[in-house]
Amino acid sequence: MTDSAVQVAHVGLGAIGREVVRLVLRRADLRLVAACDISPELVGTTIGSALGESTDGADVTIVTSLAEVPATDDLVVTHTTSSSLARCLPELLAAVEAGAHVVSSCEELSYPWVQAPEEAARLDAAAKEAGVSVVGTGVNPGFAMDYLPVVLSGATKQVDSVKVHRVQDAGERRKPLQAKVGAGITADEFDRRVSDGGMGHVGLTESAQAVAAALGWDASDTTETIQPVIAATATASAFGTIEPGRIAGIDQVAVVRVDGVERVRLHLQMAVGIGPSQDDIWLTGDPDLHLTVPGGLHGDLVTAAALVNTIGSIRHAEPGLRVMSELRPPRPAPTRG
Repeated sequence: MTDSAVQVAHVGLGAIGREVVRLVLRRADLRLVAACDISPELVGTTIGSALGESTDGADVTIVTSLAEVPATDDLVVTHTTSSSLARCLPELLAAVEAGAHVVSSCEELSYPWVQAPEEAARLDAAAKEAGVSVVGTGVNPGFAMDYLPVVLSGATKQVDSVKVHRVQDAGERRKPLQAKVGAGITADEFDRRVSDGGMGHVGLTESAQAVAAALGWDASDTTETIQPVIAATATASAFGTIEPGRIAGIDQVAVVRVDGVERVRLHLQMAVGIGPSQDDIWLTGDPDLHLTVPGGLHGDLVTAAALVNTIGSIRHAEPGLRVMSELRPPRPAPTRG
């Protein structure tokens, strides 16, 4: 660790949060100064005991909130608590009002200007007042289906449309992800959850609108659909065997149209046994481009990397609520030898 190491406080020690902290502890240019979580089992223990690690910096004691963290200059908060901007807005505002830049995995924060304009405006104003910057990122939204297509567009003279197809075999992912896509439930239960708004990947609409906005298209005409992926054969999952006819996962599409013309189409298939995982990006324009990532971008690993690698970018961004396309590229740094 260098004397100029960036001070980092982390909020939220779920599966993704723990991976973020592990990476922060490994980085030579970062120093973990605080860790926050509301779990009674964690509060008062050290981050080292929570992670089962004894690396440098692992003696930080876990507290319930940033209010218990001494004020410090040039602090960056990494935040992984909720997909809902309304739910985590008080945590984000608390970080901003403490004078910290924020990098959050909140999916709805990645491009909140259309779906949550009031929350976005409030957070933007608070960040500008404090002179800090805030961004939502991760693998998706934040990189695979929005930031990466925008970066690829830099190699074209003109882009007429963007299409992204992301396939993720949920059987290779952790149990909560399989639960999120409905692995093993009935078709009737799937329909009920869709009607209740409790089914599907959060952030696909935000990704589509982020792409459209970055390429200069009006993002207001956005539609999103979700269909089930039905198991055709008996398929092993974290919940046991998914019998034929039951749900294996989701097939979700977000589309942005401008004056009736389709400009952005994001297609996400996330289901147990759907493999092979792969990410494809097509840009139609001058010239046409096609990028394939064989094996796909791993959700948990890339989300943690995206958050930590964006710490340097957010510290040099304009104050306010930012989106990933406005930042310099996230990048890794040397780890401790």
